[in-house]
Amino acid sequence: MSSLGLSPGRLTVWRACAPCMSEAIWAEDKRRASHVQEAHIGYALEAADEASQPPSWLGSVFNLPAELDANVFATALCEWTDRHETLRSHLSLPPRSTPGSRLRRRTLPAGAVSIHHSAAGDFSDGQQLARYLEELFDAEVGPLEWPAYICATISRPEATTVCLAADHILMDGFSILATAHEIRTLYVEALRVRDGKTVPAPLPPTSSYLDFAEAERTAADTLTPEDESIAHWRQFLAEAGGRLPEFPVSVSDMRSSSAAQPSGYTELLDASAARVFDTVCRKAGGDSFSGLLACLAKVGHEITGSGEFRTMVPFHTRTAPFRSSIGWYVGMGPLAFPLDATDSFCEAVRRAASNLEWSKNLARIPIPRVADLLGQPLRDPFMVSYMDLRRTPGARDWNSWHVVTLRSRSTDPDEVCLWFVRTFDGLVANYRHPATGPAGIAVPDYVARTKHILASVASTACWPAASHRAGDPCQ
Repeated sequence: MSSLGLSPGRLTVWRACAPCMSEAIWAEDKRRASHVQEAHIGYALEAADEASQPPSWLGSVFNLPAELDANVFATALCEWTDRHETLRSHLSLPPRSTPGSRLRRRTLPAGAVSIHHSAAGDFSDGQQLARYLEELFDAEVGPLEWPAYICATISRPEATTVCLAADHILMDGFSILATAHEIRTLYVEALRVRDGKTVPAPLPPTSSYLDFAEAERTAADTLTPEDESIAHWRQFLAEAGGRLPEFPVSVSDMRSSSAAQPSGYTELLDASAARVFDTVCRKAGGDSFSGLLACLAKVGHEITGSGEFRTMVPFHTRTAPFRSSIGWYVGMGPLAFPLDATDSFCEAVRRAASNLEWSKNLARIPIPRVADLLGQPLRDPFMVSYMDLRRTPGARDWNSWHVVTLRSRSTDPDEVCLWFVRTFDGLVANYRHPATGPAGIAVPDYVARTKHILASVASTACWPAASHRAGDPCQ
């Protein structure tokens, strides 16, 4: 959070409050945890036993106009909590649980949560403020306690900055971005109500992640080890010695301590170049994501000489009723496609596109369930994510709202994550890698090389001159 450049101001912390969980208002809920939620809690419980539980929150920072009206903001947070049932639900092990015990879900009705705020002080130093917030989020936001989210505001006469963190068990990347739009919308509408104005419902109705989780689990639990999709997973693993893909070059260092992973940010294409790249990829028989994967594969081939690009790819699993719902709507799919030195960009795009469809279908099965059926743990040390956020509610206003997303720190010794984000401003890359010397060189270099190839494709529809074969018509 230290890189945010937060403006100093008066810090207030906002917490969701409800009756004790022993009270009857916490109703027993038969809807089960999703497979990813169950795995997340299992990992957190193991880490807690070892006194090494890492933070696992996602965050959103955005501005509200003018100085904050505390009562109106509390109303907006209450309405937001009532809107999303997952924020009023808690998963835990039952009393006298045994290994393999099913998680117990208890859920509050709408209207049962109140919002309490407390002053945390006036801060004159932005770095000190950022450190305070990160420590607050680390201490109070996790998957094992309710609420698994917290909000803070930094008030100044000209604007108010909202900082919200929620554990991953509640939200995915789309959810945390939608949260900025929803809370801001609810706050602005509540201001109008305060001023005596009649306003329509500011947000469309939405479905509950709890219903989605139960339906997804029911479908996944019908699978067997002999299912065709599980056979595809088994083959994918067998092709790489039983392991999921790793970054193209070695980035781990077993001698290193578990330091926080460094992160980076690179602007790849501006708005105009990104639109051209979109068109080039469509003409090649793919889309922007398959075009990006082709470029990543090209860089990997140039660095290692490998004739195949392999990674893991997250896909959203939302269906129409859950478009506006907050939850963990993400599945992981395996991706692999060949690339030779003589292949044109168009050939690479078509291969990436066909394998993306295959990967997306496999991602509909929660990866913890895949691991169960294969009888082995699955850990993905190399992930490539692509999010086109232009249709996300509020996306055109993010710059004026100063929207920023956050992730809690990670100390993973070998995981490399590349997040590519398409907005109205263009295409950018966020990345995170192990705190090792090799990773500090290899990952930024990989991203820089990808940027160079993307620029060439956007301007010529071909690989850079030194990369494609003589006479290549790029078709």
